[in-house]
Amino acid sequence: MYDVGDHLPVDELRPGTNLLLTGPQGVGKYELLCDLLAAGLERGQHGVVVSTSRGADDIRATVADRATTDGPELSVVDCVSERRGEPTPHDPDTEYVASPSDFSGMGMAASEFLGRAGDRATGTRLGLHSLSNLLLEADVKTVFRFTHILTGRLSGVDGLGIATMDDSHDQQTMNTLEQLFDGAVETRQGVDSRECRVVGVVDRPTEWTAF
Repeated sequence: MYDVGDHLPVDELRPGTNLLLTGPQGVGKYELLCDLLAAGLERGQHGVVVSTSRGADDIRATVADRATTDGPELSVVDCVSERRGEPTPHDPDTEYVASPSDFSGMGMAASEFLGRAGDRATGTRLGLHSLSNLLLEADVKTVFRFTHILTGRLSGVDGLGIATMDDSHDQQTMNTLEQLFDGAVETRQGVDSRECRVVGVVDRPTEWTAF
């Protein structure tokens, strides 16, 4: 089981669970994703991130700020640094893909990292940030196929998957992609703080809880 009680209003999630982390822009989805990755690293689990909006160094710094573990094991598929013309130094835990429109490159790199991580008995957490950026690069059918393969690969290694997505897309797009996930973490801006709740992997939606 994956312990997520430090950051979500549920204690544990079953291996092979894929969650859609959704809500308005700017409400903290990326930060919550990094919290969940850091929590796994502190428990000796491996982290894999497919990023379509932030470079590998940025992601590692954000996760490291949230973890107390020295040298956390985090593999990153960086889909933005090459497009921006930023340095792409050789690193066995980083795979640089030319752009978020290279679905084949992203899929191969993520599968390779998941294959390595799958040998670890302590588990794997996969973060995909974000589906909304992928929808700027391709139609929903292409994004659906890519996400279907990725979530299936994650389930095959008994990992925990979390993909972020803004809730501003049309309802048909939301419905199409939501069916790939076992449940969702919904986020919103509350009166005094950002809040989240979990739906779909519990008997009924949890209460809204500050995060």
